[in-house]
Amino acid sequence: MSDKYAVPNKLPGKTVSVLKHRKRRILQDQSVFEQKRNDRIKRLKKTKEHHKFRRAESFVMGYLKAERTAKRIKQTILRTNVTQQSATAAEDTNSRLLLVMRHSGKKIFDKTTTDILKTLRLGLRHNAVFVENTKENQLLLRVIEPFVVYGFPSLSTIRELLFKKGFARIDGKKTAIQSNTMVEQQLGEQGVICLEDIIHEIYTVGPNFAAVNNFLCAFTMSSPRDGWKKKVSVSFKRGGEYGDRGQGINELIARCL
Repeated sequence: MSDKYAVPNKLPGKTVSVLKHRKRRILQDQSVFEQKRNDRIKRLKKTKEHHKFRRAESFVMGYLKAERTAKRIKQTILRTNVTQQSATAAEDTNSRLLLVMRHSGKKIFDKTTTDILKTLRLGLRHNAVFVENTKENQLLLRVIEPFVVYGFPSLSTIRELLFKKGFARIDGKKTAIQSNTMVEQQLGEQGVICLEDIIHEIYTVGPNFAAVNNFLCAFTMSSPRDGWKKKVSVSFKRGGEYGDRGQGINELIARCL
């Protein structure tokens, strides 16, 4: 075949052109990436500076809230009569047992309230715990009443909580209660070998109530399915949500499961 019909070889030139284009595109991408990173760093610095700056009003409001809470606690202690226990429970509940759930209070400015909530294992909203209905615990509940709802849990409520929300603290880890063997390994020395034993010990506030209660983690509840029907900042006795509900706690817990 004659040379004039040969197809000229342009691949080397094209290859160089593609490589140049690729290099230019890579450099452009790197430039855009560097610019975005610098912009992000600047935004983070501004955000940190903004968080460091707090208006004077925020300090004043925090102080006023803490002061009001301290006055309320003092009045509560002076006015609360702890010589008698709460109202009589229904037939399917035990007046010696209370179920307490923290329903509000993302920010609490009063240290006393915060310490009591932590002592009762109510450090987070929607935590729920079983508490023995003693004079001391009644006083503590009165102090933190605006942040909790409580009452007498029925046997069915206790069972539902343990089966649906029951977790235990084992070797420092929150672990789902999956078998009676797990219960026996941890509480066998107290004569508690199965989940039904735990339910019985809690319901009757038996001699091993403290050990069983410490074995259980605080229950993590959800918000009520249809929301809070009344004002959460008003006590239950005055037509609101917080405070002592008596047997009404069972209906609320059913909506939070």
